[in-house]
Amino acid sequence: MSIESYQFANLGAHEDLLEDLRRLESRMREQLGYEISLIAYTPETKDISKK
Repeated sequence: MSIESYQFANLGAHEDLLEDLRRLESRMREQLGYEISLIAYTPETKDISKK
C-alpha cells in the first residue's frame, strides 16, 4: 500500500461522523492509557466532497 494513492477524507460536512471518531478516540485513550488519533483516508483520487 502506497500512501501516495490515498488522501484525507473530507468529513467536514458530517459533524456526526467526526463526533463518533472523537468519542472512539476518547474510549481508546481511557482503555489503552495513551493518546490515539484516528485518521480518515480514502483511496479515491477524485474530488469526493460533492457526494
